[in-house]
Amino acid sequence: MKKTIITLLLAAMMLSTLAACGDSGAADNTDAGNTAAETQTADPAKETTALEARLAVQDELPDKDFGGRNFTVIGLEANAEHILTEEQTGEGVNDAVFSRNLTVEERYNAKVAFVDGGAHRDCATLVANTITAGDSDAFDLVQFHVVSNSGNAMKGLYLNWYDVPYIDFEKPWWSDSNIEDLTINNHNFLAMGDFALTTISGTYCMFYDKDEAVNYQIEDLYEVVKDGRWTLDYLGELCETVYTDKNGDGEPNDGDYFGMASDQQSNFNTYLWAGDNKIFSRNSEGELEYTYYSEHLIDLYNKCYDLLNYNAGVFTKMDHNSGTIKFTEYGTLTCNALLGQAVTFLADFENEYGIIPYPKYDENQKDYMSMVDGSHEAMAVGKAAADLEFIGIMTEVLCAESYKQVVPAYYDVCLKQRYASSEKDAEMIDLCVDARVFDLGYVYDNWNGVAFFFQELLRDTNKQDISSYYAKKETAAVGYYDKVIALFEDAE
Repeated sequence: MKKTIITLLLAAMMLSTLAACGDSGAADNTDAGNTAAETQTADPAKETTALEARLAVQDELPDKDFGGRNFTVIGLEANAEHILTEEQTGEGVNDAVFSRNLTVEERYNAKVAFVDGGAHRDCATLVANTITAGDSDAFDLVQFHVVSNSGNAMKGLYLNWYDVPYIDFEKPWWSDSNIEDLTINNHNFLAMGDFALTTISGTYCMFYDKDEAVNYQIEDLYEVVKDGRWTLDYLGELCETVYTDKNGDGEPNDGDYFGMASDQQSNFNTYLWAGDNKIFSRNSEGELEYTYYSEHLIDLYNKCYDLLNYNAGVFTKMDHNSGTIKFTEYGTLTCNALLGQAVTFLADFENEYGIIPYPKYDENQKDYMSMVDGSHEAMAVGKAAADLEFIGIMTEVLCAESYKQVVPAYYDVCLKQRYASSEKDAEMIDLCVDARVFDLGYVYDNWNGVAFFFQELLRDTNKQDISSYYAKKETAAVGYYDKVIALFEDAE
């Protein structure tokens, strides 16, 4: 199974990539298919080996001259900085985006352009109206909020990615889920690649305070994860052990110290996938089938409900980011979070912290699993598109160069340079990203299926029976998913 990140890439590669992005001389490198920057470290031999590990993956794209034309991406302004930046600023990710785009521009004589589609629902409407009108000039690539974007896919407005030349889902800059979870009948309408950086920044994970773990005599959670012992039961016991009634009032509240903190939004939803309960799974014949409801779902839900509502060592609030904020206030040992929140929330966090995956259901579960927040970008090509060769080459090369330049810079910022210097930190962040699942039932949910049931139920303080809840919703949900499957099976 291909890996999104090659763990061998350590200090030399990351630091040299960041340095190169800020070096105007490095941008002059136009070696087609091998983007790299000149690097300077104390150990040139080690550096070359690290760089070669990532750069050795060739994109195998042809040489073309696109005559200076724009490759236009329509998306949300909130994500524009990862698509297009006008100048180098000395900030790692910004300069990596600049360098990536310059590399592509010089190689193919084509420029990246961006169209702001407005809020995600407005963007969905604009995209739909433009494609329906047959306008092939307004944009080349659609890239925005997956849950909204799936509505347009369900209207049959997007091309099959397998009909777009030069797209190679076997390459490491594409998620494995493109093939494993999102392809039916050799069709895929919404794809996940590294050019859409939010498919990485939106990954659900957990932060943990290494300094406080030492103070509470907690074993190294990295080792717990590696040993396969990081489970819901382990987390529950950890929370009970760590909980401290700091204000002495006898009640768990804001003034206490907790084992885990979480907001009650999609942080809760993620436990469905973390506990290996996908909505659609491959059967023995290799076909995707609806597998949401089972005894395992009931057991998983009850275990999560007890953890999140009955464990005194767990702090939860409805407000978005409340768990992460509690962590930054040094009020909890761990928290549910998004990988990207390490950049936005932990820049001034003084303690040593780690990033680990959500816990497994139990030790019998083979892999750690996670989801990516519904606000992440899904990539699509409208049926009005006229030049598929251009779109295919440009999309593939932008994903490839993001993998080689932007993603390493982003990871380094997430860990405040420790991805560049600590093999253990590098291994954990790789594990979190490799745990991503882009479940067909979530990607195409469009607020019509079962993908948000955990989020709705787990935060209800009056414990509900998930079986009864599902029974009320089953007919509508299954009927909707039948339409999703029909989209693929009826496609030519």
